[in-house]
Amino acid sequence: MASSNVSYQSVAVKYGILVGVVYIVYFLLMWALGVIEIVELSFISGLFLVIGIVVAISRYKRARSGGIRYLEGFGIGATVGVVSSAVLALFLVIFLSTLNTEYLASLQASALFPEGLSIVLLFVLTILYGTIPGALIGFIAMQWFKREDHNTMPSQD
Repeated sequence: MASSNVSYQSVAVKYGILVGVVYIVYFLLMWALGVIEIVELSFISGLFLVIGIVVAISRYKRARSGGIRYLEGFGIGATVGVVSSAVLALFLVIFLSTLNTEYLASLQASALFPEGLSIVLLFVLTILYGTIPGALIGFIAMQWFKREDHNTMPSQD
């Protein structure tokens, strides 16, 4: 059932929260397996962002009966990136403050973060590291989704 009353913001926030929860589950899985110090493994979570943005744009386009404006799709990508990374950033603040205070030191030792890394700076960097790729992924995905002949997921009638 298609609805033209669906806003791209509501779709983006929904999928941003879902991707953020998946980030947290992945992070906790890495922690449980003892590979949390391998910072490079965290880049695998970029796949979750790509999948979340593509599915969000596809669902929005389908809810709008196949119509999507370019900036709406781009906004979905950026918003999913901001929301998902903000969810992860809030989790990391709680995690570093309560469960594993030594993890910040291992991040400081990696070449991917500055030596003077604080919890506040990690919070800001986490949001930036999600927002910028989210906008870029939205931009790239819209090259495909803006086409009128592109069909979204098949109907489940």
